[in-house]
Amino acid sequence: MSMSFTAAPRCTIAPTAPAIVWRRRLRALIAGVAGVAGALFIAGCGGSDSSADTATAPTISSQPASLSVASGAAASFSVTASGSGTLGYQWRKGGSAISGATSASYAIAAAATSDAGSYDVIVSNAAGSVTSSAATLTVTTTSSSTAPAISTQPLSQTVASGASATFTVVATGTAPLSYQWQKDGSAIANATAASYVIAAVSSTSAGSYTVTVSNSAGTVTSSAAVLTVSTASSGTLSADVATAAASFLATLSTSQQSSVQLSWTLDTARRWSNLPAQMVARNGLSWGSLSTAQQTAARTMIATALSASGNALHIGLQAADDYLAANGGGSSYGNGNFYIALLGAPSSSSFWMLQLSGHHLTYNLAFNGTYKSPTPLFLGIEPKASFTQGGTTYDPMQAQRTAFSDLGAALTGYASAKLGGTYSDLLFGANGSGNIDGTCPRAYSGVTEHGLPYASLSSTHQALAQAAIKAYVNTQATEYANDLLGVYLSDSALAQSYVAYSGSGTVTTNGNYFRIEGPRLWIEFSVQRGVIFSSDIHYHTIWRDKSGDYGGKCS
Repeated sequence: MSMSFTAAPRCTIAPTAPAIVWRRRLRALIAGVAGVAGALFIAGCGGSDSSADTATAPTISSQPASLSVASGAAASFSVTASGSGTLGYQWRKGGSAISGATSASYAIAAAATSDAGSYDVIVSNAAGSVTSSAATLTVTTTSSSTAPAISTQPLSQTVASGASATFTVVATGTAPLSYQWQKDGSAIANATAASYVIAAVSSTSAGSYTVTVSNSAGTVTSSAAVLTVSTASSGTLSADVATAAASFLATLSTSQQSSVQLSWTLDTARRWSNLPAQMVARNGLSWGSLSTAQQTAARTMIATALSASGNALHIGLQAADDYLAANGGGSSYGNGNFYIALLGAPSSSSFWMLQLSGHHLTYNLAFNGTYKSPTPLFLGIEPKASFTQGGTTYDPMQAQRTAFSDLGAALTGYASAKLGGTYSDLLFGANGSGNIDGTCPRAYSGVTEHGLPYASLSSTHQALAQAAIKAYVNTQATEYANDLLGVYLSDSALAQSYVAYSGSGTVTTNGNYFRIEGPRLWIEFSVQRGVIFSSDIHYHTIWRDKSGDYGGKCS
């Protein structure tokens, strides 16, 4: 029997009941006659979708892992799955879907204790879904803490009656730290900060001061700092310089007086720089604007305020600028571009400052302040050493250069004296952190490397460190020098002092750097490439007092 067909049935048309009967008979007939060919024909006309028949449901090959993280740390879960087509993900916590958590991983940026729990993920596609095993997130809180330790002890001091006194401690340990100051063993009401200030001391303020620092892990008590109150004048320097300043003012015209005598403000006092005055303006009157008689009176005032070596240093740095002007520097340089300013009215009892500034020089001489202080004191020199100008030979910074040359040679024998970083200029000076003067730092908290403890030096090398300190302090009048050396070189201060260097330890190589640091003292010495003599080197150096800058008026 033979049969022929003109067209395949349309699979999209719903057949009627007779048609169904007819189709069944036809299928049976074809199955008997054509075998497999008939079966293929029927499948092509209204059978199931071949692509759906071959789709696979998701399977997980890598399950999310349990985690334990500290509070505040990141946590992340991930899953690896395979299956047909595009896979969908839904993460859950404790069986509840997490909004927006629809990728193969789920991250918590900063885990909190409320995030702890059981996490899983449902992976799905058109063929089905599968749920991962549960991963547990444990969030721990740090229960251990570090007990306080004191890194800088409060210092003993002598203060005139009526002046202010400040005791400061620097402590480390797990925050928060709490403080309680005591006088002669008794707690001081409301004295609960890292510093304790007595605005106006009296004879009853004298005594022994300590501070107890505490946190959840323990307490530590500082060493005692003794406050001595002086009711008599401790010296005559303020009065002597005020008298010399009055004599200088008397030589000036009214307009000159208004230019040289300025009201004291911290912003005004900070207006100094290492750069030539034609590049950065200075306070006061220029040396070049003064007559010979006025310069003589000014020199008398300066010599009264400083030691002989400090006055010679001022003269030598003026001569160095004349040398630069004559050897390629031009009119931007020269002694005429050095300045004098009186910040506040000169007085034997009220606060005022004598500021001497110019290229590579700033003296900030404070009188009747909380502290006897000539700081910040900035020095620089080019040419670096001896030179002859106007028939006279000068070497203005010989004392500072020689002191650091000797100390540097010693420090190279101590591995821990070498700093890890490099320093192209001064950290806390004219080119340091803040354009001109920078900030008025107390603890220099931004410094992370301190170098070698002074106590680790041999006695011979300790003497070299002290000589370097004296090279700066001895530029001052005897009254100030004795007071400051007593503070900087006390046993308690030296026990908290450090020496350090960077580079090769010489004062002859560009980029070398030295530092001496104490509870109050800060001295830096930097070797730099020359400016006018670009094939040579020159120096920048600074002396600062963490408590006494600008007479202690720097906050």
